[in-house]
Amino acid sequence: MQAYSIDLRKKVISFIEEGNSQLLATKLFKLNKATVNRWWLRYKTEDHVNPRKNLGSKPRIDSLLLKDYLDNNADFNLSDISKLFNVSKVSAYKHLKKLGYSYKKKPSPMWKQIKKNEISTKKQ
Repeated sequence: MQAYSIDLRKKVISFIEEGNSQLLATKLFKLNKATVNRWWLRYKTEDHVNPRKNLGSKPRIDSLLLKDYLDNNADFNLSDISKLFNVSKVSAYKHLKKLGYSYKKKPSPMWKQIKKNEISTKKQ
């Protein structure tokens, strides 16, 4: 959802300051009553009509602590990290990916490697 322009907000506030009602402003500018009321209250309390910044949620894992843990524990897995930092495995994986770590596949089991070598030697 995009915020309304500051120009529109200022027009609505100046319209109300001229002595018009909020209800008339909602009809004239085709806005919701609650929106106009919020803008008016913000103007009266904070002396501006700028939209509030949406900061989002803060990460539960501190990147420096995670990096320090990874440097000290070379043989880590997602379950260890998720238990230590009290997050899900998916969250731990996403934080690892942000830090540049990637999933490394395990080597093939020995019996598969032997069969591949036997097959390649028989064909020659």
